[in-house]
Amino acid sequence: MKIEIEERDGIYKVIVNDPLTPVDFGFKGVKSSKSLSDFSLSVSEEGDYLLIEKPLGLREHVFGLGEKAVELDRRRKRYVMWNLDAGAYQKFQDPLYVNIPFMITLLDGKATGYFINSASKLIFDIGFEDYAKIKIKVPENGVEFYVFEGPSIEEVIERYVEVTGKPFLPPEWAFGYMISRYSYYPQDKIVELVDLLQKEGIKVTSVFLDIDYMDSFKLFTWHKDRFYDPKKFINELHSRGVKIITIVDHSVRVDQNYEVFSSGLGKYCETDKGDLFVGKLWAGNCVYPDFFREETREWWSNLVSEWLSQGIDGIWLDMNEPTDFSRIHCINEVLGNLPVNFKNLTEYSAFPDNVVHKLRDKIIPHPKVRNAYPYYEAEATFKGFEKAGRKDVFILSRSGYSGIQKYAFVWTGDSTSSWDQLKLQIQLVLGLSISGIPYVGIDIGGFQGRNLKEIDNSPEMLLKQFQISLFFPFFRTHKATDGIDTEPVFLPSFYKEKVKEVINLRYRFLPYLYMLAVEAHEKGHPIVRPLFYEFQHDEDTYRIDDEYMVGKSLLYAPILQGEKRKVYLPREAQWVDFWDGEEVRGWVDSRHELPIYIRRGSIIPLSDGLLVYGDGRVVYNGVVIQSESGKITFSKSFYLGSLLLYSLPRKIFVDGKEIGYKINGKITTVDIGSEVKEVKVV
Repeated sequence: MKIEIEERDGIYKVIVNDPLTPVDFGFKGVKSSKSLSDFSLSVSEEGDYLLIEKPLGLREHVFGLGEKAVELDRRRKRYVMWNLDAGAYQKFQDPLYVNIPFMITLLDGKATGYFINSASKLIFDIGFEDYAKIKIKVPENGVEFYVFEGPSIEEVIERYVEVTGKPFLPPEWAFGYMISRYSYYPQDKIVELVDLLQKEGIKVTSVFLDIDYMDSFKLFTWHKDRFYDPKKFINELHSRGVKIITIVDHSVRVDQNYEVFSSGLGKYCETDKGDLFVGKLWAGNCVYPDFFREETREWWSNLVSEWLSQGIDGIWLDMNEPTDFSRIHCINEVLGNLPVNFKNLTEYSAFPDNVVHKLRDKIIPHPKVRNAYPYYEAEATFKGFEKAGRKDVFILSRSGYSGIQKYAFVWTGDSTSSWDQLKLQIQLVLGLSISGIPYVGIDIGGFQGRNLKEIDNSPEMLLKQFQISLFFPFFRTHKATDGIDTEPVFLPSFYKEKVKEVINLRYRFLPYLYMLAVEAHEKGHPIVRPLFYEFQHDEDTYRIDDEYMVGKSLLYAPILQGEKRKVYLPREAQWVDFWDGEEVRGWVDSRHELPIYIRRGSIIPLSDGLLVYGDGRVVYNGVVIQSESGKITFSKSFYLGSLLLYSLPRKIFVDGKEIGYKINGKITTVDIGSEVKEVKVV
């Protein structure tokens, strides 16, 4: 067995034998003097696979691995890295849609990262088979993997994105409230719905169109009856300030009269016998672009560019694990009339093993590279935006691989509207966030319709889902055809007003969320973070996965059931309750239905001004804002609507002139409404 190690700035690349990497991330280091034992690692050849092992300490924590329906600490379970259309998934089900072979361990206050650059069916065993070991099973005879030094979790993630790529910067509208359904049509009803929402004071930034907008489910087409005048429809929504995002699956209908199909011949997936792999998806008999080929990605990017040219604002990549229904179709066709129920056929939604891809001029079996399929599809789609001359890029992908953060948002797939899943959805979002994907969210309202007994269609449940998602980067309602209407205008008045409060509060914090998106783009930091990300020396934080940090400055503890909850505020920081300015710390009882707490040393831009608590420094829209010893300074003139202070001043001066203010409890509000350079609080 041949092992080589390169290093650069705390990043170590380990090459075992002669791997064909699914993605060449282009990392170059210098030859390292370190050996595997310096990382407490061993690699052995076990038949037709490699085994990577490391000790698992009694107090060692393990995080990451993407979308895993378990607690954030991944100890004591075996995880399969195999992107699947998981359907109506439940707690502890594995695998799901997005499997990221990147984990972070934390022992004795020191974080270390590990990324296995393999898109095959890896197995991560975290102290399950062997109580005191982490075992990673790689079904290949060669592999490239990385070790990232910390010592902080944040530094590990920074080094991880240094290799796999920094997140793209979406437009600000991508963080607003979006609406979606399987499916909205005809076009006039969609405009009517948008008008209804706007009339009720609910701002919508975009509408998603699911597969029924297409002609016979053919990609890059319009249904001629449901969307009789696409140009008029697009203009009507744009005139209302609303963007349009269309779903685009990976399935191309086999139809010799369909130009997309004929133009792609020579670029589709094949079998190991050299013939076209013809499967089944929504359009019936389908072929699938082989995105591992450069010429396929070029072809696809041209299709995307042309589609965008009519005024489409975003692309939603679905079913791209990749999913195919041909084997499930065969099972149902042969056995469907038998008096048996099939509990779970999701494993059969993957491509058959005899499908092959062409990667860097080599023919590779699908199981060796499966998980990277959505990565290359997203890359090609992103290039389509560039060809169309679009600076604002919005791509949503249901599946992904390491590096997907360069191109797309992801979401947690076909969730269920149930009390059991409220906490699970928070866990999934935080698990993806700490796996290097900052732009993530859920289907608010739960995708599943009325097909499961645990589904709760109550207004209270919908309100709770809006509340838990308050600060999630991706904020969209979405529902299956047989589900309730999840747009808040259809709620009883009490719940409608409560949801409007959530949406309006999100828009108030939107400048802060976007400031965090810029930070994610520049440094790779997650927008929403587990508490232990910020407070990794506080052991109390490691079992708390129903609260989350929003950047460094804000802690949110959504109430999952009832009207109150116990909240943990890490003791090494000072906190105030956002709503009343009361200083709090440690274990406290919530006092508001949206428990939000501000960390001392924070400067938070809001839509109506600026929130300041203690001494701090931020860069917002190119302006350095600093608070120190009662003085708030701006590196250049800055328009300030109002100033929210968690202190009780005697006097306030704006650019040397004394100004009045209002005090409500322990919160001071200063209405300014002009350009400022300095505010002094005495």
